[in-house]
Amino acid sequence: MTSTPNHQDSQTPIIERMPGPSSINSPAPPDLTTTIHILRHGESLHNIQKPYPHPDPPLTAAGTAQALALRPAALPDLLLVSPMTRTIQTAALAFGHLLPPNQPLTAHAAVQVWPDLREARREPCNRGVDRAELARRFPALDLDLGECRERWDYPPDAGPEEAAARAEGVRARLAGLGGRYRHVWVVTHRGFAAYLVQGERLAVCGEFAVW
Repeated sequence: MTSTPNHQDSQTPIIERMPGPSSINSPAPPDLTTTIHILRHGESLHNIQKPYPHPDPPLTAAGTAQALALRPAALPDLLLVSPMTRTIQTAALAFGHLLPPNQPLTAHAAVQVWPDLREARREPCNRGVDRAELARRFPALDLDLGECRERWDYPPDAGPEEAAARAEGVRARLAGLGGRYRHVWVVTHRGFAAYLVQGERLAVCGEFAVW
């Protein structure tokens, strides 16, 4: 039987992974095609404990195993993640061999935290933590938190139209990355991914390339 961490024990997320291949994709020349890969986070506490009353739940033991077992179709040279513990954990576990301390700062895949990748539902589990706390939880990662507000004060989407508009803004930003990278991985949530790709819904650690 798989054990599940309780909420108190989850304040120091598991982010370690054995070193993997030493080479990664470099930024692409302008004439190359950029592929965007969408990845849902692994199983988290709120997926199995309902209703889940706490903000920002971490991965379960099963979710950790799912992320570690991920065999991506292509290695990223840019990782874009939601500002939530479960998405950052998933990225760190799935691609940890590309990130510090396993890669030098001059060679690792860049990791940018985009607040607009947060979930599109109102439940307490979709409320994140303040920027300083997020940095404290992942000291070994070179996270770019520049877009994150100092305090988590993002209001929930008022309805589907507002979530769809946020997804449209993300798609426009992703389109602007074309020609700069070969493979961009977006680690986000089931609900928001459905808006982002206009209909698809992913299982835990589900992945597909969209363009």
